Parts: sequence; structure tokens; C-alpha cells
Amino acid sequence: MLDFNLHIKPIVKDTFVLTGKINDSTLLEKLKKDIDKGVKKNNNNYKTNVHGKMTAFKYFNKNNDFIKLIDILKPYFHKVTKKSIELKDSWGNILEGEDFVYPHDHFPSIVSGVVYLTKGEGTYFHHYDYTIEAEVGSFVLFDPAIPHEVKKTYLKKKRYTLAFNFDMVSDYKDLPQ
Repeated sequence: MLDFNLHIKPIVKDTFVLTGKINDSTLLEKLKKDIDKGVKKNNNNYKTNVHGKMTAFKYFNKNNDFIKLIDILKPYFHKVTKKSIELKDSWGNILEGEDFVYPHDHFPSIVSGVVYLTKGEGTYFHHYDYTIEAEVGSFVLFDPAIPHEVKKTYLKKKRYTLAFNFDMVSDYKDLPQ
């Protein structure tokens, strides 16, 4: 039998929400088309926190257009974290009709984000009592520990978003085996 002591203490930390806008409409349109392709290949539609259609969780990790998008966002990452980060996962979502996203967080990632490819229902951040405006090209980078959701959309047009998580770069990943 193992002897151990478990100590639990809630820790309060600063969190962040950073918003901005991307103006490359050609790039955003390409990504929207890639989401359409990806949702057809995925079997997680309506089975995750996204009560709607979605691509696989790592669908965009090696997508050249998504990498261009991340290059545009790189200066903003430095504003919210001073850590070396690497892409963990990136996926596309389509909400329409009465679709929604359940309240959830992205912990234990270091930085999470959403890029809005169409106008539609925004993302609500509970701790801030704040809803991000979903406009074409708007984006939000946020602390992954913050619970957020998308209320039922009641939209007649599809709402497209790209979501992603970054983790801290592992100090050990490049060590010889």
C-alpha cells in the first residue's frame, strides 16, 4: 500500500481575452471551403461540445492556409504568453439552425483561439460576462481555463469558425532516444 498526502487548494490566476480582426478575405474563404470538406470526413458531428458539424480535432494542423493564418496571429500570441508554444490541435465548426456549443474550457492548453469566418452568434465567456462579436475575420485568443459557449444560433445561414489550442513546447521532445 502507498502512503500519500493530497492537498487541494484553489488557485486564482490572471486570465486573458484578446480580440482582433484579420483582413485577408481570400485566405478566410479558402479556410471555409476546407471546413466544408473536413466535416464530410468526420464522424464527430453532434458528438462533442460542438452540437453542430465539425472537422477532426487535428484537421488543420498541417494545412498551409491555416499555417498562414497562424503566422498572421503570431504577434498577438506574444502579447498573451511569453512561453514558447506549439500547435496542439485545430478544427473547423459549422453551426446552423438551432446548433450550439456546450459550456466548456480548453484547459490544460496554454493559449486557445477562435477565428470567425462568417457573421453569426458570438462566443460567450462566462467569467467576463462578455460575448465576442462574430464578424468575418474577427478573432479571439483566450485563456483556455475560461469557460465559454455559443448559445443556440437560430441562424438561417451557416456559421463557420476555426478553433485551435497551443501547448507549451516540450523541453524534452528533441532529445536523442
